[in-house]
Amino acid sequence: MKNIYKLSLICVFAFFGISCEPENETIEEHPLSQEIEEIPVTQDYLVGALYTQNKWNPAIEEVPLAGQYENGDATAMKQHIEWATTGGVDFFMFSFRESSNSLDVSMIEAFREQNTEKTMNFSIRLNIGPFNLDEDNTLEDIGRVDDLIEIFQQMIPYFQDSTYQKIDGKYLVSIIGAHNVHCNDLQDVYRQIRETMSAEGYELYLLGEQGNGWVPPARFSMFYENALDAVSFTTMFNDNYYDRYSAFPQYLDLHWDYSKDYYMNEKGGIEWVPTVAPSFDPLIAKPTSTSYKHERKDQYFKDVLNVAKKNIGSSRLMIINSFNDWEDDTQLEPGESYGTTSLEILRQQTKVN
Repeated sequence: MKNIYKLSLICVFAFFGISCEPENETIEEHPLSQEIEEIPVTQDYLVGALYTQNKWNPAIEEVPLAGQYENGDATAMKQHIEWATTGGVDFFMFSFRESSNSLDVSMIEAFREQNTEKTMNFSIRLNIGPFNLDEDNTLEDIGRVDDLIEIFQQMIPYFQDSTYQKIDGKYLVSIIGAHNVHCNDLQDVYRQIRETMSAEGYELYLLGEQGNGWVPPARFSMFYENALDAVSFTTMFNDNYYDRYSAFPQYLDLHWDYSKDYYMNEKGGIEWVPTVAPSFDPLIAKPTSTSYKHERKDQYFKDVLNVAKKNIGSSRLMIINSFNDWEDDTQLEPGESYGTTSLEILRQQTKVN
């Protein structure tokens, strides 16, 4: 049956004058075989780093130079700010559910208290998980549109901090799992949020974080179009396909080149924000994971940073996942085996000096 099908295709192609002969393309010329181009840094890039709430999993083998610390520890935060500033990180991105969540608030306050020299900025990542939204449990159906708006209003004291990160004069708020903000009228919900905050004097720059990037951009675009300013795929390194793993920087480049064009030109000017990590180990948090481990290698990190620079948006913003997520081994934070190398590479690849 396969041979008959193949023969039929050949006949159809021949009938329409379509050549079935392969192009004279060598393996070396294939896009997945290309070396990643070094993009010179002629202007600083804006670098944000996810700052996580750590779980000191016993399976973590790498030893932090700062030692294991409690979430929100003042001494560790002070050291992190110093390291991050030296390494080219412009701002930390903190998770926030609502002002009554003591852990979220304590992390942000620890940063603000220890950032005495105001050498770094910070921004909020809204965690909508507690709303438990899905197609059959929309924000309007559960009657919580006003609750979501109120959470944005709870951010105002942070917006009033001079070190809060802005994009084009607008207050940056990223939304974790933006492709799960299920609403009956999503555009209207975002309109209400923006209008409420604008009336308070705060224009928003909304960035949607999509967890799974290995899908066609159109799969979730209905959650972003006429709603968000930018979109980023935050965990593309977490993948169990060998082809993507073996040529990861090249696959990123192809995917991001297409995605950037799709969101910017077909979906009304949504900015593309690349997210990369210096390494990744899925087995720390989940020993049964089938995802591939990305070793911490200097050239690997340089390659993915150059892919990010090649596919950067108008604000020149990129995200590093993460500064201190030891359970996934994505941390920029210095460790005993690699010292400050990851931070040194980041600065060299993203800052003029």
